Formats: sequence, structure tokens, C-alpha cells
Amino acid sequence: MRRFSKRSLLLLALSALAFGLWGAESAYANVPYGTFIYDLSGKEVPVQPAYVPESFLHAGFKNPEDLFIDAKDELYVADTGNNRIVHMNGRGQTIRIIRPDGEGELNEPNGLFVRPDGTMYVADTKNERIAVYDAQGTFKRSIKRPQSAILPKNFVYQPTKLVVDDRGYMYVATKNGYQGLLLLDPDGGFEGFFGANKVSFNMSDALKRVFFTKEQKQKELLKLPGTVSNVSIGPNGLLYTTSIQVNGGQIKKLNFDGKDLLGEKNYGVTKLLAGQQKQFTDVVVDPLGNITAVDAQFGILFQYNAIGELMFAFGFKDEGYQKLGLFKYPSALALDSAGKLFVLDRTANIIQTFRPTEFGSLVRKATDLHIQGHYEESAGPWREVLHMNSNYFRAHLGLAKAYYKEGDYKRAMKEFRLGGDTKGYSDAFWQVRLLWMQKHFGLLALGGAVLVAAWIAGRKLKKTMAGRKDDGSVEAAA
Repeated sequence: MRRFSKRSLLLLALSALAFGLWGAESAYANVPYGTFIYDLSGKEVPVQPAYVPESFLHAGFKNPEDLFIDAKDELYVADTGNNRIVHMNGRGQTIRIIRPDGEGELNEPNGLFVRPDGTMYVADTKNERIAVYDAQGTFKRSIKRPQSAILPKNFVYQPTKLVVDDRGYMYVATKNGYQGLLLLDPDGGFEGFFGANKVSFNMSDALKRVFFTKEQKQKELLKLPGTVSNVSIGPNGLLYTTSIQVNGGQIKKLNFDGKDLLGEKNYGVTKLLAGQQKQFTDVVVDPLGNITAVDAQFGILFQYNAIGELMFAFGFKDEGYQKLGLFKYPSALALDSAGKLFVLDRTANIIQTFRPTEFGSLVRKATDLHIQGHYEESAGPWREVLHMNSNYFRAHLGLAKAYYKEGDYKRAMKEFRLGGDTKGYSDAFWQVRLLWMQKHFGLLALGGAVLVAAWIAGRKLKKTMAGRKDDGSVEAAA
């Protein structure tokens, strides 16, 4: 971790140099972390902050595990160690404490979801159930282990996270649930598993198949896929999950068939030291489809666009600094209607808030236009992004697409080159060459005709000369 810490400090210093002279943006140089992106070759490139820490909220939490923000921008916290739900407003003022006794008493609640009518679904982990409460916090019912022949007999039903769709169907992450999410109907009936991970297979596994003994191969067959660690539902109704102990697909965007629309990409840091492992603990999606996920191992938040391309990465572990913006163990994320980001820290027992910067908002605006195919409309925001930071390579790629669509292929070539996209550069170069050929077609056609005529004349001349030679030989022989 020491090497990673030095890298972060270097990024912070470079970030300050990159934007320290840009007026109001220079105020962001005081953030205690660096913000960066990865270029197309995987190299880290420092950029100015997309979010800056604003404040922290607390209410006597003890190892809180989950956070939910409703349509009124009110917060609900699964205060795990205190066996309660804390309901707060956006300023961190406590509205009420939900800690029922009797049948509704909670035992280490790890997750919660609040429906638009105020009904609360709580993943009551140690009680091995989902506890349902009405908008007033009155306990209504328990959803216990479903009875189904499909569920393995040794399946441990300990819900940890959940979401509920518009139909009332529940998607539930369970402790060590390598089978994927449980899909339960509104009555708690088991409908099947959803969005399971695949067992990873790499070159090492291929070599094991060749050289391992039969007994060793049998042990390898017991390898299990990674566990789904969290689940969120996006504004489009699609499900988003995070997973641990996987080599790819740490973040998934699942359609209604459970297929990952992002294509099982590899997310998070690109280089791991010995013993390090990615630990994505939560994911949240904004109205534009941008995906923000947090890796608790490194204390870094990664924000991807709707198709899984990295826009920003920022944050760092609090290694005794006790500064706003650093994390001990970030366990949950949420966004309010203004785009403010809330990060729940399980170990620090606080919620930190981050407000978006002008730079970050511009990138998200341009990216949304770009993804929707409005390349020409995105050109203006991309130019503003480059005015703030000429090293933001995705802005060059965005402008390249805009120029390409306008037919300005020479400028597109330049932007593709600055963005590091060799294929885009090649495509634009081909169009430049094609246009040149079309423009000079008449001259090329005339030149071609002259060459063909010269070739034909040359062939005829050659035959004539050959005939004369043959005639001369005959006469000499006579």
C-alpha cells in the first residue's frame, strides 16, 4: 500500500500543477486526493477534480453498511451495529430513529430499500430475513427463506443488500451468495437466481489442466464464481451489481435477461500489488446513466459513463490523516436530485458529501451528448473541457467524432491522434485519401488513360519490331 500512497501523492501534485492557474478551479487544489483517468494505453493521466468534499454527516452510527436516498432527498441509513434505521434530511438532521422491538426487532441490518410510497425493505441479515415496514416505521411482515426444490439444501439465506422493482419483485444479494442475486416475487416466492458471475479461466488454469493430477483437478472443480456484493436499480429500470473475487465484470449492467450490457470489462485500478484485491462495495447510477462505484480496498471512487468508459477516478484511503475526502472503509453510495454524492464510511461511522465541479459537470454533459450520437452538439462542451484541461483525452476523441461526422477529416485525424485512437486516425486518414482521389479523379483518369494508351502503343511497337526482326532473319538465310 505504501507504493500506492506515493502514486496518489504524485497525482495530487500533478493535478495541482495542471489546473492551479485556472481561476476558480485553483480552489480545488486543496482536496486531499488526486483525480485521474486512464488513457487508451492504461496510463494514468491527472485531471482536476470532478467532485470536491463538502461536509460530513453523523448520527452516532456504529459500523453502518447501507445508505438510501429517496425522491425527497431524505436519507435512510442501515445502522448495522446499533440494529436500527436512521432517517435523516439532506443536511444530516435526524428525522426519526426506526428501532422496533418484538417481532420487528432488527439484528445486524446490512441493507435497505425504500419504495416511493415509503415502504421500507430491510436486509435483516442475522435474523435471516427481509423485514418490511410501512412508511410510519411499523413492522408489517417477514420474508424468510423461500421454499423451493431449486435452492440447494446447504444454501445460507442471509440477505445483505436488495432492491425492489416497480412490480414489487425483489433482487437480493446474500452473504457468500456465489449463485447470484435471488429473485423473489412480491410474496417472497423464489423465482430463480439472477446475474450470477462466471468461474474465471485463464492461462494458469489451462496449464493446471495439463499438469495437475486427477485429485488436484477434482479440487479445481470446486472453485466457485465471485460473490455479488451489492445491487442498485437505475433510472431505466436496469439492475447494476458489484462483485468481489472476480477478474472481470466487477461492475455489471444487467438487462431483464440477466445479460451484462457492459461486456464483462475489467474495472478499477489497472495494477495490483501482491496480496491486493479489488473490493467494490457499492454502485449508484445517475439520471444520465453514469455509473459510480467505490472500491473499499483502495478508497477510490470510479465514475464510468453509460457504456462503461472511465470518466474520473478519485479518493484515497485515510491512513491516519483524518481529512475530509479520505475514506477508511466506504461501504455505500447514494446521489441526491442535485447530483451531490454521498459516501457512507463503515469504519469512520460518518457520511461524507461531495459536490460536482464545473469541470465534472461539463464532462458528463458532453459525454451524454456523445453517447446519444449527438456528436456535433457535443463539440461545444468538449472544447470547454479542453480549455480547462488539454490532457483530457476523451474530449479529443469527442471532437474527433464531431469533425468526422461533419466531414472535416483532417481535423478529425488530428484529434484522434491527440486522443491516442489509432483506429479512428486510420479511418479518418482513409477518408482524406478517398476525398483527394475523388477531387482529382479527372486528372487521375486522364493520366491513367495516357498510361494505358502508352502501354498499348508500346506493345504494338514491340510486336512490330519483333516482326521486322523475324523478316530480316529469313531474308539473310535465303
